[in-house]
Amino acid sequence: MSDEFNAANSDNMTPDFGAEAAAPALDAALAQPGQVDLRDPQVFGKIFIGSIYKILKVASIYNIDHNQTRLAIDEFMQSFAEAVTYAENGAISVVIRDELAVVNGETLKLRRREQTRHNELRDLFAAADIRGLLLARGLGTEHMVRFLSALKAASATDGPGNMVGVEVPNINIEHGSPTRSLREAIADVNKSMYIAHMYIRGLVKTRNAHDTVRDRQTADIPTGVIRRIMQSVTGLLGDEDFTILGLLPLRLVPPDLSSHSFNSAIYAMLLADRLGLDANTVSYVGMTIIYQDLDRLMGVTVGRRDHDEPLTDKQQFQSNLRDVAQMLERVRGDVVSTLRVLLAYERGCDFDRPIGRPFYRAERHLHLITRIIDISRAYDLLIQGLQGYKQRRPDLAIQYIQSRAGMSFDPTLVDLLVSTLGIHPIGTTVQLSSGENAIVIRTPAPSSDPRRPVVRLLDRANPTVIDLSEPRFADIEIAHSIDLDADEINAASGIFLLT
Repeated sequence: MSDEFNAANSDNMTPDFGAEAAAPALDAALAQPGQVDLRDPQVFGKIFIGSIYKILKVASIYNIDHNQTRLAIDEFMQSFAEAVTYAENGAISVVIRDELAVVNGETLKLRRREQTRHNELRDLFAAADIRGLLLARGLGTEHMVRFLSALKAASATDGPGNMVGVEVPNINIEHGSPTRSLREAIADVNKSMYIAHMYIRGLVKTRNAHDTVRDRQTADIPTGVIRRIMQSVTGLLGDEDFTILGLLPLRLVPPDLSSHSFNSAIYAMLLADRLGLDANTVSYVGMTIIYQDLDRLMGVTVGRRDHDEPLTDKQQFQSNLRDVAQMLERVRGDVVSTLRVLLAYERGCDFDRPIGRPFYRAERHLHLITRIIDISRAYDLLIQGLQGYKQRRPDLAIQYIQSRAGMSFDPTLVDLLVSTLGIHPIGTTVQLSSGENAIVIRTPAPSSDPRRPVVRLLDRANPTVIDLSEPRFADIEIAHSIDLDADEINAASGIFLLT
């Protein structure tokens, strides 16, 4: 049995980072199994997690062998029957390791709703002492009914090992706790290191671009490499946003204009992605910030600080027009150039100017991209302590932004920023009520208590992951955030990258 699992999962720790997780909505996939590519482990894996979740939810009302439950099982079996025909060895391997799910050796890229369902399934597997399954060709509805009945019964009793001895045709069960060993966690660092490498590369390329502008005294320089990095980041936002967000507040490089430019671009792209803007527009938003700061080096005023002394309407209008005029010879009418001009023209204006105080007319509202970039820049300035802001921990930066919702920042975007980053943003170092220090590695699910994220203990010998939203950790909570010394930050970043 273990040999079969090892063969099926030999590439578990080296996923294809360039692959796109072309997964449609789960309900559409279940309703129309013939219209999705079931050769892709990502597609079948998400159908597996969603289907088992759905079946067991129905089974919590009815019995497993009830007609309603069998309908849900039949839907899944249709997808399985097609997917297994593409499997080289005639079987599909599903392995659960903590917050990860691996199908035929490929780690699933789960969005938040899918991750919540996976976590519930993992808890059921833990109660039944199951680490993984090998679903073989020939598996039928009756076999699945028998397996799920045993799983439901095992998870409802105390103590692991309740499915030891259970045998179901065409389902091989690998027994054991569905948690990763420290060796497995360290091996999985490859994925996080890839993202860290891309992030550092973006910082370096942005700094090189700034140096080139200073040397040549022109903002018209090649930016193709940065554009490609932004496109790569856009592709990762939905699936690897936890790792990306955790890198930004770790201050892996000294704060400066280059790190502010690249970090702000990522925050803005994340908000644009969460608003449902298409991938091209998301990358345009990031590149607009990059070009804004190239223009800044040529004397164009960029953005606004909420505690700046405001200009009169006439002074602001004249200042913005001067900046636009200075830029026009360098812009070429493409999307990014248009956004650069728009941002320069709207710089320094309130996000929602009331009637009676017009910038150039009454009842004027800033463009959505302007508002996104304003709040993203402000948050990063607070984190890095640049341009007159006192450097703050991520949780205190969130509090600062919240305190100015409706005045300096669009309150809807403030809510989106807080729901995305969390009250204790990813990368925040905290002390638990149990006395241990930890680093936040996941934000809570939208339906969960925002004060109870997923953390990893800052203990190199035992970097345990604790999901504070789980009932078994109800007696543990975050006591307060903590600041780390320089050498402690390096240790914390290493432990974070085990994620």
